[in-house]
Amino acid sequence: MTIIQPYAGKVFDIIAKTGYIKYYRSVITMNQLTEKLSSILRLGLPKDYTSVSYAFLKDGQLIASDSLGHQGGKEKKPATTDCTYNVASVSKIFCTVAVMQQVEQGKIDLDTPVCHYLPRFTMLDERYRDITVRHCLSHTSGLPGTQWKGFSVSDVRGNHYYDEVYAHLAKSHLKAAPGEYAVYCNDGFTLAEMVVN
Repeated sequence: MTIIQPYAGKVFDIIAKTGYIKYYRSVITMNQLTEKLSSILRLGLPKDYTSVSYAFLKDGQLIASDSLGHQGGKEKKPATTDCTYNVASVSKIFCTVAVMQQVEQGKIDLDTPVCHYLPRFTMLDERYRDITVRHCLSHTSGLPGTQWKGFSVSDVRGNHYYDEVYAHLAKSHLKAAPGEYAVYCNDGFTLAEMVVN
């Protein structure tokens, strides 16, 4: 049983039985849970928001999802759960969790050079061989920043983004020695993501 607190002390006990949810002492359906969560979410949204979307899963099963607001623009078409959103740097949290799960499983060592996991990874600057997974997660890799081609797309089918990252970095130099200083760097997290994959 998992407890989530989405807003103002409301507690939902999620029970892994036939898609029903125990809300305090009553059992509610997924639709009822969605209605309750959406009404709670509306309470905290500013009046001029465009849209927001959410989804809750339990053991791989969708238990509640909704989209509130509109898609923007003059038409202000209602937002739907099929709308896509750029999660931007929020994805770094998921990347870090994925890396740390593999650290716990003994599949990744934070202090092992990235090139050990990614033999295709090369740079013109030989110091790249010293970049560790820890450097990537702590913005201390010394990498130049962000390889922008294909960086923010909503449809990744047939995408060759990793190939583009390898090609870009193969022609690049480091800004600093790995571990020398910290500067925000998307490419470090891209490499960490590639290590996980």
